[in-house]
Amino acid sequence: MRDEPITHAFHRYFDLSEPQAADELDAVYRLRYEVYCREFHFEREEDCPQGRETDEYDEGSWHCVMHHHTSGAAAGCVRIVPATPCGPHRELPMERHCRDSFYDIPERPDRLDRESICEVSRLAVHSLFRRRHGEAGTPLGDVRALEIPPNHVRTFPILALSLFMSATAMATIHGKEHAFAMMEPALARILRRAGLPSTQIGGLQDYHGQRAAFHIHRDTARSRIDKSDLLSDLYLHAYHQLIGSTPAPQARIRYPLAA
Repeated sequence: MRDEPITHAFHRYFDLSEPQAADELDAVYRLRYEVYCREFHFEREEDCPQGRETDEYDEGSWHCVMHHHTSGAAAGCVRIVPATPCGPHRELPMERHCRDSFYDIPERPDRLDRESICEVSRLAVHSLFRRRHGEAGTPLGDVRALEIPPNHVRTFPILALSLFMSATAMATIHGKEHAFAMMEPALARILRRAGLPSTQIGGLQDYHGQRAAFHIHRDTARSRIDKSDLLSDLYLHAYHQLIGSTPAPQARIRYPLAA
């Protein structure tokens, strides 16, 4: 079925869920260890006992894991860190490690209401699912090989894009207005071409590679997702799986908002 939309094949082979039990979270931490420690050496293996990559932000964060239907393997994961008025999440990870790189603008996280912000982090796809030519260069795939025109957006690594949509769905479900992420500028350009623009709010930092802080507002994400068949399909698939309901059979449903 050569003309089958790429999202249809994705839905057939992958499920998304928010892990709650200890063994489900363990699968996330082991996947992160394989990608962040053993493959890309972003973290030292000796700092990650028993083959699990974790940090102080995991407790109290919202996680999403993508499973492959046939093998049951954890194919990818992403984490949302919510800011809190006090306690261990008073600062987002990027505020703690990269605050000096922020531009002097209102959209930086340390100038916004703490209850309204969150950070997307620890997004990774297992190497077994990055086997296409040119897709093994980063935890998401080789973004440098993906400078693509808008009409060829289907070649964007679908698993990574689905995880971004999953993070957007989790932020929506939990009522967050502003989302931040440390990204390679090349990846931000690819996301823009895919239909999800974000604003760079800081200079480049050596932070798991050369990355900068980016921001997207909930209303901007809502507008862009609603205009894109690709993004709305991936978003709605993630939203309904993460919230525990079944999507309606109609082709287009408007972007759901948290109550």
